[in-house]
Amino acid sequence: MASIPPNQTIYIRNLNDKIPKDVLKQALYGLCIAYGQVLDIVALKTMKMRGQAFIVFGDITAATAALRQLNGRKIFTRPMQIEYALSKSTLVAQNDGTYRFDQPNQHMSAKQRKQQLGIIGDAREKRRQSNADDEHAAKRRTTEAQDRIAEESSDDDIGPAAPRKQSPSKTGTAERPSSTLFVTNLPDTVSVDMLTGLFRQYAGFREVREIPGKGDMVFVDYTSAESAAAARDVLDGFKLSAKQAMKVAFSR
Repeated sequence: MASIPPNQTIYIRNLNDKIPKDVLKQALYGLCIAYGQVLDIVALKTMKMRGQAFIVFGDITAATAALRQLNGRKIFTRPMQIEYALSKSTLVAQNDGTYRFDQPNQHMSAKQRKQQLGIIGDAREKRRQSNADDEHAAKRRTTEAQDRIAEESSDDDIGPAAPRKQSPSKTGTAERPSSTLFVTNLPDTVSVDMLTGLFRQYAGFREVREIPGKGDMVFVDYTSAESAAAARDVLDGFKLSAKQAMKVAFSR
């Protein structure tokens, strides 16, 4: 079986494909920014690429750190399976001058990736083809069962909580909007730089303000209440560690 050389792009599979693409990309960015500059995130919703993503880092060191620390960790109830990408990303190739316009990158499915690595051969695939439909159905049933179990017990999940529909009865008790967010229940290991990378994804971000003597809470300022609300809606409940979900609310 072929080995994969280090790459500044990592490949992630076994992602929960029920999560909206924009929410998934925001969650992956929030997790990966702690290890270095994130240049791009590719998460496609095609049949071939569902449940998979590519994260492009600024250098191999950052990609390696993310791979080692995040491989096997859960996000949206699913443990991530992470490897180096097989080829250089389009963005990196364009930046270093090696991009070939006549040879654009083709995103491979998990099966195609295994074939290129020699994990499965053509002959073996032909023998399996006759019962492929049965295997697929069995895997789907297993995955659905795992999802139900994981939703009931996801204590070691990281990233944001899976999106849930808001009950109409809660609309009457909504918080008063503010352009400043009050973020609490932060783990000791979190830094201002990490929080900045997480919250700056949303338009109108201004700054993260530490509170003297309060290492587990910060204020995050935006230019408008609408921008602050967009960040709060996704990041409230985001797990920066397996056992600790941060709380994000409008500042009073």
